[in-house]
Amino acid sequence: MAHRIIPHDDPKFPAIRRRLIITWLKTILGYLAMGGLCFAAFAGFGFSYKFQLGFGTLWMILPIVLWWFCDKIAIAMQRAVPADPSIPTHKKLIDIVDRVYAKSGLKFKPRVYVSPNPLPNAFATGPIHRKAVVAATEGLFNCGMTDREIEAVFAHELGHVKNYDVAINSFLTVLSSLFFYIVDQGVRAWVASIEWLRRLLGMKQETKILPAILGNVLMYVIFWATGQLTKIIQFFVVRSRESGADATGAMMTGDPCALASGLLKLVAYVEKNRPKGHQLELFRVMRPLMIVDPINDSLVAPPPATSLWGRLVRWWKSLQLTHPPVPDRVKELERMNGGACPPVV
Repeated sequence: MAHRIIPHDDPKFPAIRRRLIITWLKTILGYLAMGGLCFAAFAGFGFSYKFQLGFGTLWMILPIVLWWFCDKIAIAMQRAVPADPSIPTHKKLIDIVDRVYAKSGLKFKPRVYVSPNPLPNAFATGPIHRKAVVAATEGLFNCGMTDREIEAVFAHELGHVKNYDVAINSFLTVLSSLFFYIVDQGVRAWVASIEWLRRLLGMKQETKILPAILGNVLMYVIFWATGQLTKIIQFFVVRSRESGADATGAMMTGDPCALASGLLKLVAYVEKNRPKGHQLELFRVMRPLMIVDPINDSLVAPPPATSLWGRLVRWWKSLQLTHPPVPDRVKELERMNGGACPPVV
């Protein structure tokens, strides 16, 4: 299908392309970091590691299975149904996705779904272009967004599809599982040969209980640290893909400000209507897929920390985010626009 991307002589093109390059470089950096961890784990055990069948194989295959069925899983979790052209809001969504699809350059039109969730949000999923799905919650039509802003939201979602972001994030999880499995098996073998711990603590040969307790504590600390490290790298890549989808959507529409105002309206709504109970747990799992994080996103940045500990805590929390803060995303979209966007009304 013929598609429209803003031309090279458009004043916005250089800034959008620059932003796309930066996001891809960050993604590559994240993959290099995770690959480096796997290499370091192999090297730490002398490259003598032997894979074991059974649970370890399942540990690494599971992310691939989840990737292949991610569209069905996301649809089921959100209780989404195919958009019905006889329902006015569904028909509007189908028309908007059709317009964005015509600009996207994709060969296969994603299936369009609607979730009954009243909290406004949107997501895209699917392992390959042919199986891609885009979806909106019912709340997306009730938070004051214009058709132009909703179109920018779905340009962002089709940006995820176009960039294979689900596959990128899923295969990073495979590397993470590989690293964790190597460390798991290696550390267990290391701790099992407990003689080094006896010598370190000056214990007698017959002392068994204390070394066993200390060995388990040591294993817990190592597994916690490696788990946190892999999560930080994964979220770093997820955030880079969110920024990449912002830039790809802007490249499709040539209208970064439409997405900026749409994001501000979405966050203004979710700030007043944070999910609770079952919905909170659902969005905690689904938030990496969503266009905004309904749990953590806010229009106002927290006040600056005054102590070193406060700054460390704030920095640590920033590493756990699945999305760049919306104020930061809006600033980047304004840079891509070449100037400040009109205020949201």
